[in-house]
Order: sequence, then C-alpha cells, then structure tokens
Amino acid sequence: MEDTIQSLLQKTWHCALMCENCAAASIKTEQNGQFADCIQLSLDCAEVCMLLSKAIKRQSMLLQPLLDLCHWICQQCAEVCGKHEEDHCQQCAAACLLCSEACLLAKSKNR
Repeated sequence: MEDTIQSLLQKTWHCALMCENCAAASIKTEQNGQFADCIQLSLDCAEVCMLLSKAIKRQSMLLQPLLDLCHWICQQCAEVCGKHEEDHCQQCAAACLLCSEACLLAKSKNR
C-alpha cells in the first residue's frame, strides 16, 4: 500500500480513538453544557474517520468526497476541542489536525 495511504489509515484510526476518548471523558465531566459541542463533534469526527478508513480499505469510489468530509470535520473538531484546557480535548485537537493534514496530502496525491 502506498505510504501516503498507509499514513492516512494510521492517522484516521488514531483520530477516531482520540475523538471517542475525548467524547467519553467530556461526558463524565459535563456540567451545564460546556462540552456539548465538543462531545457532538468528537463523536461525528470519530464516525467519519472510521468511515474513511473502511472506504480506503475497500478502495471505494467515495474516497475523494470522504477525504473532503474528513478534512472538514477534523478541522471543526480541532477548533472546538482546542478551546478546552482538558488534556483529552487537547489530544483530540492534535489528532484531528494531523488527520486533516493527512487527508489533504492524500487528496493531492490521488488527483
């Protein structure tokens, strides 16, 4: 498998796991809706990352639009989670940024 795609697979899996972790930890500490956007975006991002991973593995014809979607949702999630000081939110934001960059790189190489 091409190095760019292999790297993307690793980053999407890592991002999905960090997003799931962030959502779970945020749910445990949720007070007055302060993490509502963080939880929602983290769960959405995890789902999109997993969908992209599966699409890559089966060489889906949806790869290009999913790269765009994953890039976009990772950017949104990184922005929201990055506003929180909690370690799980910061780790999620960092993983999302790495995944977003990997999506852009893969998209540019697959043209």
